Amino acid sequence: MPERRGEYILEHWTNRVYPMAEERGLVMRLPPLQTRSRRAHEVAAFARAEGQLPAVDTGLYHAFFEHGRDINDVAVLEDVVREAGLEPAAMRRALESGAFADAVRADLQLAGTLGVRSVPTMLVGETLDDVEPVIGAVPYEWLAGAIDRALFGDRTHARLRRRMVPQLRVIE
Repeated sequence: MPERRGEYILEHWTNRVYPMAEERGLVMRLPPLQTRSRRAHEVAAFARAEGQLPAVDTGLYHAFFEHGRDINDVAVLEDVVREAGLEPAAMRRALESGAFADAVRADLQLAGTLGVRSVPTMLVGETLDDVEPVIGAVPYEWLAGAIDRALFGDRTHARLRRRMVPQLRVIE
């Protein structure tokens, strides 16, 4: 893993992340801390069950990438769900009971089985055995191209990408 504030990370953010964020109209700052995100994923699962995932997802983004807050800290997560219109006490109970821990573990296991190693990764296509993996925060045109190819049955890129990304495998 690259050093948190090492030359590679600073170069990557300066030359890739910041320009892409600016192009998309996003405020994005290199977080001042490296944090675990397991609790944030459990809170996202809680929010999904409550019908408030988009608001919580946006709140987690703002907390981490705009304000540099620790999204593993329960108090920060309480602020995020409160701003999304959910009850922080219910979220805390869900975390304490592990109500969504198995679902998050299952998601991680599925990602590993599919060979997903980067965030974001989108698998575009109708079936898992013939998807086109779109890996990374790619330009809009790349994703739109993958969607168009899937809609019109052009699987050439999917097969090519599967050869280039051999760890992507189908669940058996």
